[in-house]
Amino acid sequence: MRNISKRICVAYLGIFSAFSVVAENSDTLIQKRLKYAQAQSLLDARKVEEYQSIRPDIADYVLTPYTDYRAFLVDIGKRSIEEVSYFQKQHYTLPFSKRIRASYLDGLAKEKDWETIFRYQTTKPRGETYQCYYYYSQLIHGDKNQALKGAESLWLSGSSVSSACDDLFEAWQKAGLRTDDKVLDRMVLAYEARKGRMLTYLKKLPESKKAKAEAEKIAKLYRAPQEIGRFAKKSYVTPRNQKLAWYGYRKLARANAEEAVKQLNLVVSGQKLTSEQRQQLADYTAFRLINTDSEELIAWRDKSIAKSSNSALIERRVRLALQHADWKGVKNWIAKLPDDKKSGLRWQYWLARSEIELGETASGEQRLESLLGKRHFYSVVAAQTLGTPIKYDISKSEPDSTLVTQHQATLDRVHELIALDKIAAAKSEWQWLLQRSSAQEKKALAHYASNQKWSHLTVKASIAAKVWDEIHLRFPIAHRWWFEFYGDKYNIEPITLMSLARQESALDVQARSPVGARGIMQIMPATAKYTARKFGIPYKTPKELNDVKKNIEIGSQYLSYLLDQYDGNRIYAFAAYNAGPHRVKRWRENSAQKLDVFAFIEAIPFKETRGYVQNILMFESYYRFLSGTKGDFLTKNEKEERY
Repeated sequence: MRNISKRICVAYLGIFSAFSVVAENSDTLIQKRLKYAQAQSLLDARKVEEYQSIRPDIADYVLTPYTDYRAFLVDIGKRSIEEVSYFQKQHYTLPFSKRIRASYLDGLAKEKDWETIFRYQTTKPRGETYQCYYYYSQLIHGDKNQALKGAESLWLSGSSVSSACDDLFEAWQKAGLRTDDKVLDRMVLAYEARKGRMLTYLKKLPESKKAKAEAEKIAKLYRAPQEIGRFAKKSYVTPRNQKLAWYGYRKLARANAEEAVKQLNLVVSGQKLTSEQRQQLADYTAFRLINTDSEELIAWRDKSIAKSSNSALIERRVRLALQHADWKGVKNWIAKLPDDKKSGLRWQYWLARSEIELGETASGEQRLESLLGKRHFYSVVAAQTLGTPIKYDISKSEPDSTLVTQHQATLDRVHELIALDKIAAAKSEWQWLLQRSSAQEKKALAHYASNQKWSHLTVKASIAAKVWDEIHLRFPIAHRWWFEFYGDKYNIEPITLMSLARQESALDVQARSPVGARGIMQIMPATAKYTARKFGIPYKTPKELNDVKKNIEIGSQYLSYLLDQYDGNRIYAFAAYNAGPHRVKRWRENSAQKLDVFAFIEAIPFKETRGYVQNILMFESYYRFLSGTKGDFLTKNEKEERY
């Protein structure tokens, strides 16, 4: 209890701020926080009766619904449908209300109460596990035919299926419905999903000699995709074999695009694929030949792309032309884009540039002028190219504050969760509130969050409200002291650091990416360890990256290191921060100093990295406006360097 008291008091003293929920006596609030922590400990031990005995002490505490929810979950599978529905209705404003159904179904399944599941879950749910529960309850208490059809649809998956389906699948198999044909169909799905182990498992299931041979043939083709042409020619034309030819060819194209080109016609003719399917396979191969040096393959690739309607492929070809400063190619390939793509600012800019480079100066400059005045990277680039001032729409509205007061209970919980450093729970509350709010309410909530200095929540609300021109909401000036401190220490503009953080995490100090990057500047633990060791920064574990000060310190030092590697060039440094220095090295070698800064950025083959660099440059522009800081969109060296 002493440790809990110390932790709560530290949170209280360090983060406490004035708001409606803490208008009460501060000593009373501290006591409620302590009791709440005690309640959480009791529920950790599943001591529900003891929790209920202290609950009156926190009956009016704003976070008590969370402990009520935890208590309600204990043995939830033994509760009635009426109890669960009532609890869910009473707590609909809390984010856990949307999770109760899943918890209840899990509890009922644990109790093997299929009759209650049948009555409670009356329509097919989302999620594989819950569909397993649903169909099994139908099997026992409802429509058996529907249940068996559901079992088949779940079993026919290229990947492993939830173990919750085991009993359902057993019943389906006993009904004689797991035929050899179904096994072979699933093998095709596993081939498509690139699940070699699943193929090996499925290969053992067929019973007939013919099916066993076909299963072995599928498994062999997966191991040796170079045999796809022979397979297509020698196999009967069936829907299954056509699919295998399709997936097998794509597997070959990934492994050896040159060989795939040689076998394309054989695959198409052997399995009588349509001309549309042939073009799709050619497109797939052409993507993998973008950087080929073979003149023969270049000719084949470009001939294929010229016939294609695949916008992404044609755009990639435009970027290849940019990479080689082939302005005639840029113009010609842009012309092949569909109108909705071609008319966008991006390709209108490059069409204008190609016109200027090809001597059609008046037409090109007129096209550039038509792009000015918009809040878009290529509007700014057009202004830079023409040497005119940067302009874009900015607005600032006054929201209706009464739209916020109706959500005061939720806002009080968000305040308290932030005060206790329960940031993940605060974000969950905020997201659930935004999902339930109208467009005008979202806008008002963005203003409210801005006034509270909730930077990340302001960004989330501004995006939800689509207030694109209100850049003071979209780009909060957050953690300014730390950005300025480490900006001065490492000789980086604080606005550059803040803009990078805004792009990386939307200013979320506890952000965590699917690949493991952490914190406001989204640092990979390996990068943090390397940077800390190289530059003598105290650092022990990845958990420290959730500390905003430590994260900005390491992120700023790493960016400073990259800037030093590239003589202060932010374009290279931003690209390296996102995609790695090894890729920037390769991109520079490919462009061979033939490009200007904007062509180099557009020629970056990774959509994420390309957008990343463009966004940070724009974000710097916004932050300079908001902070009244002077500065150029690009430095003199960045403009003049050949990339």
